[in-house]
Amino acid sequence: MSAYGLAHGLHGLHGLHGLHGLHGLHGLHGLHGLHGLHGLHGLGNPAGLAGGQTSAAALMPAAGHAPLTAAGVTNIAPNSPANMARWQPDVRGQLLSLSFAPRLAYAFDAAGPRATVSFDGSAIWASTRPSEATLAAQVGHVRAYADQRGDRGAEILSQMGFFGGYFGLILGLSEARNAKTYELLAHVQDLSGAVSMLPKHMLACRRPDEIDLRVAPLIATPGHSAYPSGHATQAFAMAMVLAALIRSVPGHYPDLDKRVDLLFRQAHRIAVNRTVAGVHFPMDSLAGARLGLQVGRALVGLMSGSLPALPPASLDPNADPGRDFLFADILPHLPQAGAGDALSRDPLFAWAWDQARAEFALAAPGV
Repeated sequence: MSAYGLAHGLHGLHGLHGLHGLHGLHGLHGLHGLHGLHGLHGLGNPAGLAGGQTSAAALMPAAGHAPLTAAGVTNIAPNSPANMARWQPDVRGQLLSLSFAPRLAYAFDAAGPRATVSFDGSAIWASTRPSEATLAAQVGHVRAYADQRGDRGAEILSQMGFFGGYFGLILGLSEARNAKTYELLAHVQDLSGAVSMLPKHMLACRRPDEIDLRVAPLIATPGHSAYPSGHATQAFAMAMVLAALIRSVPGHYPDLDKRVDLLFRQAHRIAVNRTVAGVHFPMDSLAGARLGLQVGRALVGLMSGSLPALPPASLDPNADPGRDFLFADILPHLPQAGAGDALSRDPLFAWAWDQARAEFALAAPGV
């Protein structure tokens, strides 16, 4: 995936321009392109580095030639979550990924064929592979949704990369106040997208334009399996995390429940946009949404210590091959507000959560 496309695709969202620290975030590629605070180039350019060297050569003799003593040299604490503040955002993303991956497991049953995703030893999502007849039944929906491309084209193009800004519009986020919240969203998008890749590989479903040439996608068809949808997985995982985050600071929004509802509606719209674009069947988005809710639930548990109440998802797309993906289809599967199951907080995820949560304080510390 490309980087922070939203800031460049929709100039109306100028409030997000300051988030160039997320400029290199490539979604499923481990956040490896994220360059920190991109606006603070300082001596990072070649001319600045060369100038810094000549300046140092002129100044350093004034520092003297005496050897440095160990007195006063203090190292940073080893293996401490507090050190996350010292690392680059892409490194933080890699650390979160390495902490999350060992808790996941995947299984494939060729008899189904059926793929299963587990978290901490318990199955959280499972689905049978869509049949050829189901693909044929679904492709008519994709052609029909193409009528909306004129209205949704700007959204579709900007959502090819990081799309956290669409959730930011609902929550009134800004780069000045919520840099850590946007970074957390970027990590969630990255992690949840990666989780979808093994089920995609196992179930190996063709894309709509491979089934029907009349689909003529608006954008290039991604080079991986269609089912489940990665965008739907990411969007619903992001909505799940944000919903839990703002619920954890109940005094911040006077219209909290309305905003939570719109977060999930936004996730649904992002998912449906991929069908409008011609690259996903509706069933892909339903399966991805259910997976995203489960991944988001796991991440909330690791961050906050409380797993939202949400039963495992089990899907058989062949049971209703002509089914569309409506918001009403996901409503019964959304978590309810309230206490969930306890889970030991992961120190690194807890740090990221606490940093984002602190941005929703209405007064500065000590005021």
